Amino acid sequence: MSPVGASVADDIRRHEKADAEFRKVRARFARAEAVARLLIQFRTKHNLTQEQLAQLMGTSAPAISRIESGTHVPSLTTLSRLAEAAGERLVIGFERTEASSRKAERTMVAV
Repeated sequence: MSPVGASVADDIRRHEKADAEFRKVRARFARAEAVARLLIQFRTKHNLTQEQLAQLMGTSAPAISRIESGTHVPSLTTLSRLAEAAGERLVIGFERTEASSRKAERTMVAV
C-alpha cells in the first residue's frame, strides 16, 4: 500500500530504487501494463464497458478484465478481434531504439 500523502507512482519509484526483485517483477509486467493502458484508452474512447466490448469481440468480460489488469499480454488474434470490433485496424511495428538516432525509424504494418 502507498503511504498516506504519496501517489502510487511515487511509491513505485521508491520501491524500484530500493528493491532489485521489485524491479525485476516490474520489468516482467511492463509489456502487459502497456497493453492494459492501451486497451483502457481504447475502450474509453469508444464509450464501452468491459461487458459491451466483450460482447462485440465474442469473449467474456473477465477476459477483458484480465487484460486490463496489466498482468496478461493478449495474443495477436485477441488484439485483432478488438480492433475489428471497433471498426479499426490493428497496427504493429518495429522502432529503432538507439539513443544516437535523432529520428526514430519505424516499420509498421496493419493487420
